[in-house]
Amino acid sequence: MVITFLTSMILVISVLLVLSNLGTVVDDTAKAVRGAMQRLRVHGGLASFVAFGVLWITIFGLGFV
Repeated sequence: MVITFLTSMILVISVLLVLSNLGTVVDDTAKAVRGAMQRLRVHGGLASFVAFGVLWITIFGLGFV
């Protein structure tokens, strides 16, 4: 019973910590995605990146059919 209580408290505290920093996480993720897209556009790798992504989506999609 004590172990269940402790693990539940750790879970609640972890969730609260994540939720309190959610804005920072979203902001950092958005900056990283924007930076990656800008680098892809500047270096001309956007078409190959999109083609690679479509290839993997097609492979996984056909795998579920």
